[in-house]
Amino acid sequence: MPQKKTNHRRPLHARFFETLNTLSYSQLFLIWGELALLFAFGYFLFSTLGDVQHHGPMELVNTKGIWTRFFNSLYYSITTATTIGYGDIVPRGFSKVLASVQGIAGVFISAVFVAKLVSHRQEIALQEVHRLTFEDVFHNIREGLFILRKDLDGIIEKAETHRRLDTEDWDTLEIAYKQGQSLLMEIPDFYDDDNHLYTIDRRREQLLHEAVHRTLHRVNHTLDVLSKHRIDWVSHNQTVKELRELMTVVAKITPIWRDKSPYDRKEAFEDILHLKDSVTKRIEKSLPTKN
Repeated sequence: MPQKKTNHRRPLHARFFETLNTLSYSQLFLIWGELALLFAFGYFLFSTLGDVQHHGPMELVNTKGIWTRFFNSLYYSITTATTIGYGDIVPRGFSKVLASVQGIAGVFISAVFVAKLVSHRQEIALQEVHRLTFEDVFHNIREGLFILRKDLDGIIEKAETHRRLDTEDWDTLEIAYKQGQSLLMEIPDFYDDDNHLYTIDRRREQLLHEAVHRTLHRVNHTLDVLSKHRIDWVSHNQTVKELRELMTVVAKITPIWRDKSPYDRKEAFEDILHLKDSVTKRIEKSLPTKN
């Protein structure tokens, strides 16, 4: 048996609500004002035309002067739309229907307006939370890379002073390389396509460039000092493994970083890749050749 086609189109009322939510505050207020004016004409006509005057509010029917009656009709329309209802003008006949419909429409538009206002405030709060989160990540990356460089400085000082490294020093070096991997992997998150609430500015990107560049330069210098004092860093397989992985991370994230960056700073990325290549070549050159 042929299956019935399921209608996946959204219900009309759902699309209507979505459309209202997309309107600006000025557009919603304009709709509210147009409705108030439209219903004011209705009350005015019911209280003016002889055949239907019995459907108009008595207070409006007894009002002398066309303009006075119209402005009183507008006043009654506004008090009805805002659900104030002072009671000085009371509907009768078909004008009761008009007042009921207007009251419902006024409450509905006011509810949409308030919901939109609350949603806007929530969006502002979300943007602020998102901004603070990324600011925290930014500072953590720079601080983490600074700590990494301080660890490398300690290794350099130990190598120059004692001409050797102990087990704790090699562990520190291994952990530093691991920390660098973790920190650098977070940089592309600043340029994620799904991130619409935060954009890193030019100054902060420059600070990130400098932090990464200094860190890679310090790694190079560390290897220089170890080699200079004949400290066999190549034989420590785990440390070399983490160093190679760090260079792999740099090679992976730098092109992504460069392509997604909205700022023209190609030289900074080229310097980072140049330092990465320098470390990689040093590793490959120092490792024993396999027969």
